[in-house]
Amino acid sequence: MQRQIPRICLLCLFIVVIGLLPTTPPAAAAGTYRSFLPILQNRSAIVRIGVDLRSSVSSAAIPYVVPLRSSWARAGDILWSQVEPVRGAGYRWEAMAAVDANIRRLRAIGVEPILIIQQSPAWAQSLPNSLCSPVDGTVLHEFVRFVEAVVTRYSDGPLRVDYWQIWNEVDYNPKQVKADAGVGCWANDIPPYYGGDYYGLVLQQVAPAIRSANPHAVILAAGFAHFWPDETVTRGFLRGMLKQGAGSSFDVLSYHAYGTWGALDRLVLKTVSMRQGLAEFGLQAKPLFADEIGATCYDALTCPPDFAQFQSNYAARIYGIALSLNLMGSAWYTMVSPPPGFLESQLIDEIQGQLKPRPAYTALRRSIDLLYGAAYIGPPITSQPPQRPNTIHMLTFRKGINTLYLLWVPEARGSHIQRLTVPRWAQATCTTHLERDPVQSVDCSDSDGDGIILVTVDGSPHYVEVSP
Repeated sequence: MQRQIPRICLLCLFIVVIGLLPTTPPAAAAGTYRSFLPILQNRSAIVRIGVDLRSSVSSAAIPYVVPLRSSWARAGDILWSQVEPVRGAGYRWEAMAAVDANIRRLRAIGVEPILIIQQSPAWAQSLPNSLCSPVDGTVLHEFVRFVEAVVTRYSDGPLRVDYWQIWNEVDYNPKQVKADAGVGCWANDIPPYYGGDYYGLVLQQVAPAIRSANPHAVILAAGFAHFWPDETVTRGFLRGMLKQGAGSSFDVLSYHAYGTWGALDRLVLKTVSMRQGLAEFGLQAKPLFADEIGATCYDALTCPPDFAQFQSNYAARIYGIALSLNLMGSAWYTMVSPPPGFLESQLIDEIQGQLKPRPAYTALRRSIDLLYGAAYIGPPITSQPPQRPNTIHMLTFRKGINTLYLLWVPEARGSHIQRLTVPRWAQATCTTHLERDPVQSVDCSDSDGDGIILVTVDGSPHYVEVSP
């Protein structure tokens, strides 16, 4: 996401996220990649959405994380600028004390941490006085040495970390962001690759060091802000990475997708785009991780009066969309923050030390409960779908022996009727307005035995679970 401010209070954004992969990862034409993601015994019971949980967040948030069936969390940043501010003077691991404590806290509740390595010290900056600067090529070997030392330190025991992201939102140009904002700034103005070729070179250098230090390490690349709809820089940057030959130097491509674009969720649009970019190099099977998603509002003047409902509707469907896209994972940003937080994206408000869940938190939690154990059985989403604002969108899942439908109208004007063909006399439950207490769940079985269930659909996502 375009971020001009530091990421402060993020909670949890990352926990539920686990959309795991097959035990044997598919081969890519331009090289193979390794995957050591945790494998669940029941692959249909995959959780693909999560939160970002930093050390700055109170432990009072943990009880809100657990119901999201959390599997991992983005736990913090390893800031090279803080650990090695003076060249050759040794590593100041005490600078990581808060991150270490957070890793222990996460592991205590069974959550896998993810760490981001970023921020260049002054002596290693190719852009002077810029913490987000790409590593200067003359000291790249020292960055490799640093990364190997970091991964070694966190390779086993109570501080074990297997998931590593190299920088964040690398497609930002330094002219677009503050140097200490925690994003960018590897992109430049030079087509066709906009700096992606150099980032790819860095990945090629650090990947062997990471894998040597921890054979189970999973490397996440880019954390693309992925500008939309003008994705010239992002796609060019990705092309530069892969043209450089870095396709086998990372296991997962990560990117950010907030809110909607017209009647479509950006998560769909950007996922299709990322796969198309990877396919140019035979890497369309490379796992994808949307490690920042959410519903945002830029300021009080542009925030619609019904933003709470908009955010709830988004939360109620986005997990199902992540499943339908076969993502490795996706993560809500942010989970907890004092208002207004990051563009009003938080699921839980922190007000004078007290946590107050928003309706969107309840909607997300209930959607996870409804979809947990479900597998998408609709057609693969391989191209940009058409804009259909006032029509029903529907995704279909298999959940055990049941069929589960997720339906919504993006820009509803009135209500719409959907006819579902079901086995005669099928039992069914219809659930909507997941943000409400009590949730609206009713029996909608085929009571007349005609093999048809009529569902009234509006902007609030509807779930229909049909038993044979």
